[in-house]
Amino acid sequence: MTKGLAGIVAGETKISATTGGRLTFAGYTIEQLNAMDLSFEAIVYLLWHLRLPSESDLNRFCQILSEQMFLPEHYVRILTEMIRPGEQHPMSLLRSGMSLLGTLMNDQAQHPIAIMAKVPLVIGTIIRLQNGLEPLQAKPELSYPANLYYLSTGKVPDAETEEVFTQTLILHVDHEFNASTFTARVIASTNSDYFSSLTGAIGALKGPLHGGANERVYQMLQTIVENQLDPEKFVANELSEGRKVMGFGHRVYKDGDPREKILKKYAKSLAIKTHQEVWFDTAETVEKYMWAEKHIIPNVDFYSATIYHCMGFAGRDFTLLFAASRSAGWLAHIAEQYSQHTLIRPNSKYVGPYHADIAGDVVNSQNKAQ
Repeated sequence: MTKGLAGIVAGETKISATTGGRLTFAGYTIEQLNAMDLSFEAIVYLLWHLRLPSESDLNRFCQILSEQMFLPEHYVRILTEMIRPGEQHPMSLLRSGMSLLGTLMNDQAQHPIAIMAKVPLVIGTIIRLQNGLEPLQAKPELSYPANLYYLSTGKVPDAETEEVFTQTLILHVDHEFNASTFTARVIASTNSDYFSSLTGAIGALKGPLHGGANERVYQMLQTIVENQLDPEKFVANELSEGRKVMGFGHRVYKDGDPREKILKKYAKSLAIKTHQEVWFDTAETVEKYMWAEKHIIPNVDFYSATIYHCMGFAGRDFTLLFAASRSAGWLAHIAEQYSQHTLIRPNSKYVGPYHADIAGDVVNSQNKAQ
């Protein structure tokens, strides 16, 4: 037995792998895919079909995605009644919003591409309603990442911003049996529906030890930058107080998270573009200090916080963006789990007491009560 199933092979997948310190999607390394400059939609197609799309495949896929990018009648009204600006965590709203969506879509409509098309609308609606703004309708001429950006901010991204956003979403799209994906697969293994599986995955992603880590990274950098603190002294104090510095270390990668290396490049270029170099410089100083003192390297959450901040997103919304990407991976894994027809039901090791003398226990209990 190992705690947290560390190192345990819990199933088979053809979708993604972390082998030898490399992350691959259906056999392609993320470095290969990044060099190919593929669209987010092409990567989703790859995860779902285990092959890259032809031009006609991709055009058809994008067309269906665009056609399905609408919300059911009454959905926005119900979600509006649920939201109390400033009082609820956005991920709690996404969890409830995804469950609500499942109750309003009939079984025939619950196809992965129809569900995926609605994710940016749900997330954009939550972000805008929490800021007292009217929800927007998707623009059919925009890509999935551009629509997500537009539906959340009200602005159509320029080419450079869309490119960085696209690549950031791609790097978050899947990561084999992480906590939220495994949660989705466990639920799917019972033959429950897509929305139940997705709702469970969102609950797992909300946790600060999983998707919520990027928000904690932002809070740390914000504290340092806005109070003009010395990054090294700040981190040294955090460590001396026994607090975890978020955005560092990974259970799978011991020699560096390959996603972080790519994200760092984008974080630097975006910080320069938006004249917020202090955010990147602060993050890099923290990175160097953590390596010098602890020999710990950043993970995917670390530089994604700077990227999202420079794009104008609020820290509390970072995990929503993670979910907008990872939903594609979840849907791929749910479908794969359905195809395997296997209920996930591990054993546990009981470590509590055994009570052989039941009659004696009852007598003693009664005596204590008297």
